[in-house]
Amino acid sequence: MAAEDDVARTHASNDWFDGFVEPASVTLRRALVARNGVQDGCEAAAEALAWAWEHRAELEAMANPLGYLIRVGQSSLRRDRRHRRQRRSFDIEPHVEDGARFDADLFAGLARLTPDQRTAVVMVHMYGFSYRDVASLLDVSDAAVTNHVHRGLARLRQLLGEERS
Repeated sequence: MAAEDDVARTHASNDWFDGFVEPASVTLRRALVARNGVQDGCEAAAEALAWAWEHRAELEAMANPLGYLIRVGQSSLRRDRRHRRQRRSFDIEPHVEDGARFDADLFAGLARLTPDQRTAVVMVHMYGFSYRDVASLLDVSDAAVTNHVHRGLARLRQLLGEERS
């Protein structure tokens, strides 16, 4: 009887994971790419999803599993960077669904923001997340996200020469 219960729990956990992982993986990748650039962000997302599969039962019990996976991805990058002893430049590939054309200066400006500012600006203004959603994902307060977005946009305006008196 105990073996049958274990099998039933495993199937339920797998079903939960299947429903969770598809939408979560998109958000996870976007957040990690916004913070770390395309190559490192995609690698971090893959590491986090691998961890998620191995620990799906633990993940299911968490209050904010997506926020936890973002931290897992960030941790994997810290380990990799310690081993490589180098820092990659920030490279972002715009996610374009409507065929909009992006200015290269904008992406150069984004590269000069702090990682927190860049993540908040990209998640809010490129991907349309609410401040509250970004705060939840990054496990910070709404006020912190507001500060990152406002300071990041002000810095972008300054870098792009659009500052108005």
